Amino acid sequence: MNLFHALRNAVDYPLRQFFRWQRPVKTHPWQDKTPALQCQPAEWARLCADYHLEGWLAKGTLETFSINLYYLQLIEQALLQAGAPLPDSLNAVDVGCSDWFYAPALWAALRWFGHAAGRQLDLSGYEVDAFRVYGDLHARRDHALAAIADLPGMAYIPQGFTVRPAAFDLAFQFFPFIFVRDHLEWGLPQSLFDPAALCAQVWQSLRPGGLLVIVNQGEAEHAAQRAMLNSLGAQPLAAFPFASPFYTYKIPHFVLVARRENAG
Repeated sequence: MNLFHALRNAVDYPLRQFFRWQRPVKTHPWQDKTPALQCQPAEWARLCADYHLEGWLAKGTLETFSINLYYLQLIEQALLQAGAPLPDSLNAVDVGCSDWFYAPALWAALRWFGHAAGRQLDLSGYEVDAFRVYGDLHARRDHALAAIADLPGMAYIPQGFTVRPAAFDLAFQFFPFIFVRDHLEWGLPQSLFDPAALCAQVWQSLRPGGLLVIVNQGEAEHAAQRAMLNSLGAQPLAAFPFASPFYTYKIPHFVLVARRENAG
């Protein structure tokens, strides 16, 4: 099966990069958000106050809303575990952001976490397969641009990430492909599979004191990811499973938080 995926992806992936399908996404119809709020009304009230989420109720589908609340809680918990304030002007990167469906949560967390006035934010999202087309005939990039349309300071970059030494205060990797089977099943060519090298590039792109937040699926991925960090001399500040009442995933999620102490 891996051979079949590898052969197919060796053809499909270059074609996507050549044709670069683009088609603007129309605004999703509003849906009632009451079902999501009923599970944790007090927590919604807190998140709404701390992260200025009033406009979320008027936008998007119930599922997207619920998932963004999940991501907001996860990012908040990771930053709390890090135990250090973020700078007033934050330069951050998200590597492998797909169609950035969680962009509102990421933006709200980084803008408002521990900063009542709202910090200046420069956030870049990199996606190596940005022109993969979904069943609705929109590419990942189309959905990502719609997700960040009203979020200042966010930029979607449709290419693979390469090291930018000491460029960022904060870096994220949400569900990087750790095992080649998943990498191939999601349509990427085998030539692009090197999770250890990618993790090293992201790590080297952090400034001294910068934070890396990685989220993995399942204990096997979590253990393999932690070994990658250990090989870089990165001892996690925190490693914890995460769950939220707002949304449930079938496979447990695990979070790693590490701080780069020096430029070495």
